[in-house]
Amino acid sequence: MLEGILKCCSEDISDEDKNSILNMDFNQSIDQIRAPINNADLEDILSKQETADDGGIVAMTGFYYQMMVSVLYLGEVFLGKWDGMYLDYHQDIVLFNNSEKIVKFVQVKTKNRSYSPADIKIANSWIPKLFITAYNIEKLSGFDLRFEIVSNCFYQDTKSFNISQFYPNSADKSDKQIKKLVAENFDAEHIESESTKDIFLNQAFQNFNMKHFLPEELEDKIATSIPKILGFEYSQLSTEILNQVIAEFFNACYDPKDASIQLIKDEKLNNLREYIKKKLTDNLTKEYHSKSDEKILTQYFTKLDSDYSNSKLNSNFISEFKLFVDGFREDLENILSDCDLTMKSIINLYLKYNKGIDVKLEERECESHFNDLLSLLLFLKISIKKNLMIEDENRHILSIKLDRLLFLILGNNDDMRDSLEVIKNFKDLFPMLDNSEKLRIASTQDVSIIISGQFDNENSDQHIELKKEELDFSLNPSINNSKLDEINANNITEVQIPINILYAHRDNLNAVNKTRKQYNNLKEMQKKIDEELKLNATS
Repeated sequence: MLEGILKCCSEDISDEDKNSILNMDFNQSIDQIRAPINNADLEDILSKQETADDGGIVAMTGFYYQMMVSVLYLGEVFLGKWDGMYLDYHQDIVLFNNSEKIVKFVQVKTKNRSYSPADIKIANSWIPKLFITAYNIEKLSGFDLRFEIVSNCFYQDTKSFNISQFYPNSADKSDKQIKKLVAENFDAEHIESESTKDIFLNQAFQNFNMKHFLPEELEDKIATSIPKILGFEYSQLSTEILNQVIAEFFNACYDPKDASIQLIKDEKLNNLREYIKKKLTDNLTKEYHSKSDEKILTQYFTKLDSDYSNSKLNSNFISEFKLFVDGFREDLENILSDCDLTMKSIINLYLKYNKGIDVKLEERECESHFNDLLSLLLFLKISIKKNLMIEDENRHILSIKLDRLLFLILGNNDDMRDSLEVIKNFKDLFPMLDNSEKLRIASTQDVSIIISGQFDNENSDQHIELKKEELDFSLNPSINNSKLDEINANNITEVQIPINILYAHRDNLNAVNKTRKQYNNLKEMQKKIDEELKLNATS
């Protein structure tokens, strides 16, 4: 009976809950029966229950803020204002310039609010501790000593306690009370005399200030200042780069065997500088290619939309086709965002058979080749109806995968070159392929070469197969990979079927579009694609 009820309500009950109900022991008392708890319920219970101990997360938040302040000062080290910096040694941050005889001690304080009435412990504890650190290092007596407290919280004056005079751009107010409190709590190890102490404190107060940065303000300041210092005027330091630098800082502070580990100078400093510059350069390159990719795709899909928006076309076909095209564009955008491929490197593979050799073409001609290539990819997807993948690790051959089918796309820009010459060039190129490219081809049962673009298609009606024995599958010597070395050309070719040769001349691709008026649905378009590209043998 219970199973029958559940069957009627199956649309509203998950399989997990259904099984729990069926397995419930109803012989138990009602107090013993409890509704099943799934993961979402358990997460909700744990998340909504207030924690009794948040000390760890508070400490981590404070330490992360301290590291961000350290990155801000790293910019000053990059500028040459300082020779180097210590992290969490003597104070939270210590900066030094030996030639100018300057040492700066920075204390970082965090609070769980952005504004707070001034706390007397600033004068009783924080400032004395900051000053004592420098005073106890006797060999710094001839140096210009500077002091700073940086916090995410701005401390506001109260009727009985003023602190604002130490913030930048503030009106001068009496600091006698603070100086008195600091002097009373200045418990240095070796105080020669009260006059020595007074001289030191007077000088220290002249070189003391407080700064307030909200976390988001600090992050924005870092994001713009560091790139500008390194010569990237209009770039931003990404959160990814910031976190990597902070990771290096955390590493310097984790269980150091000696203080030199906490010192950011020379090689460590240069490594950080070069890392950030490389990442900023990569981001600029990525941004350039991203804009270029978007322009190329927009040109193609805008033209495609225009071609397939004519009122003379079957409306059902148009709806079906445009929905499919949206999915195709999403496929391409996902491919470009998930790997290092760009439309530029794809066209290099397509026409030059080398990802690193730039195609030198007029813009209009380049647009025509992108139209050929993108139309071919679209038609393959319409015909085979599988997820489109582009092998992003290939350096020589544009390899397209749809399910179990692998297509090696050989683009052309010479209408006098016949298909036999294209195949010969491919065979000559094959020994230069990377091991990974050869093995991908060798391990795929259904491989086809598609000769595409502009070429002499006089022999395109002939069905040609390229036997794998005709290709040099010998692998380049590997480094410490005995399994790879065991593979040789013989045991690759002995088990593989021939490679089909297909043709996607520009005329064939255009023929699919020219007859669009005849299509009543996408299936009829697929039939035309299979006819023009002779894809029946591959599917």
